[in-house]
Amino acid sequence: MAWKHRETPGEDIVCEAHDLLRIDDQYMVATPSGFTYWACDLATRVNTDMGVFRGSQSVYKVTAETDMIKGRGHLKELAMALESAMDECTFSGPVYDGTDDTFRLYAAVYATGDDVDWLKRTFAAAVAVQISEAMAMARRFQSEFRAIAATSGHPSAGLRAQPDAMLSHAECLFHPSGDGPSKWLDDPTWQRAGWVMEREARSFETDGQSRLNADYDWPCGEGLIRLEVCADEPHASLGNGLHATLTLPLQLSPQAIGHLVLDLNSYERNEYRRCHTLGSWCMHGGLLAYRTFLPNALHADGALEGLCVTFSTRAIWAAEYFQERMLEAQAAPQGQP
Repeated sequence: MAWKHRETPGEDIVCEAHDLLRIDDQYMVATPSGFTYWACDLATRVNTDMGVFRGSQSVYKVTAETDMIKGRGHLKELAMALESAMDECTFSGPVYDGTDDTFRLYAAVYATGDDVDWLKRTFAAAVAVQISEAMAMARRFQSEFRAIAATSGHPSAGLRAQPDAMLSHAECLFHPSGDGPSKWLDDPTWQRAGWVMEREARSFETDGQSRLNADYDWPCGEGLIRLEVCADEPHASLGNGLHATLTLPLQLSPQAIGHLVLDLNSYERNEYRRCHTLGSWCMHGGLLAYRTFLPNALHADGALEGLCVTFSTRAIWAAEYFQERMLEAQAAPQGQP
């Protein structure tokens, strides 16, 4: 277990997740880059890469992924259900792996020595909530669609008799902190977040206390990409904290957005974009959006600016991504997709 030595920011985050969540090693398989854990009968994989040297520093991508449900002829229904559920997402988004017909929840962070402190606790929380949400969604989809859970067991310990109590009710970890006012209200880092937007956005505004709005160019038609960060919108189950929503001005049907949710989450999973994948693409207010929520318990110096930087990065690549698709469609011979 090389990550136990915490020699890199990536290993530090993996080890912190293992220790803070009190992982039961009886149901864990360790590798040099991370571990696979069975908190229930769904496997969770946590890993760090070897790092990429960019911009005078090494950047480490740390990922968490939990098996959830098999497709088994329900791809369309499950895509629509996930699109709706992700509007109240926290840290993870759904991805579909066609090689084994499995839906999973996925989250990732890009860590350097500068931001590892706030990312350690945030990533550990993301793993805990991811496992809890995967369990709940698997039960829901089994009931609604008679779908098959992506069940597996530890290679030697087998299936657990009972789920890990701590991780099966992860939302409880964030109360009573979430019951109080948002810890980001009147936080002095709103000013620093505004400085980030001066460099990144086309235009922005902030009240310096609870809210920041920013606009980015949209090359595919009318409108602008809109980022809204606010401390006055509580989460349905985690209480108060910090919400961030990036909305694209695309007029699409719910069915089209459902497919894009999976496509864009998978794109971020497979491409090195250096923006934290904490949250999910979803349908919000009838439009395609990316949403993230940080609960009060994860309030930390650097989190607000880090969130603004990562959403700015996502706004820029999303504009490029859809512009490329638009140009490809225009160049395609008539009658071909």
